[in-house]
Amino acid sequence: MKKNRTLLAVYVLALCGLLGVGGCAGKEAVIAKEQIANTEKAIGEARDSNATINAPLELKMAEEKLEAAKAAMDKKEYEQARLLVEKAQVDSNLALAKTNSKKAMQNVKELRDSIDALGKEIERSQKAQ
Repeated sequence: MKKNRTLLAVYVLALCGLLGVGGCAGKEAVIAKEQIANTEKAIGEARDSNATINAPLELKMAEEKLEAAKAAMDKKEYEQARLLVEKAQVDSNLALAKTNSKKAMQNVKELRDSIDALGKEIERSQKAQ
């Protein structure tokens, strides 16, 4: 009787282990698909913010890594897909950051130009008095 319980416990544990492994692969696929969708969105945002002009190399690298991640997903290489999509996300974030930085620098230049113009206007008005 005790042998049967032990044997039953071993079977139950083995079954749970098999189900757990299968469940992990399914979870990895879902997580990788979600990450791919998020990265596609991030790349789109970078593109929309003019990263094609301000950070073309970073944007291209993000797009290439995303495509490689999709190929890995098709091969059911979920860990490889996850790593590639994370790298693509970093590249798209860098492209967006570079674009935002360039826009901010342009805004600073425009503000300085405005300040200079106002300073000259003040000098002219003081000389006129």
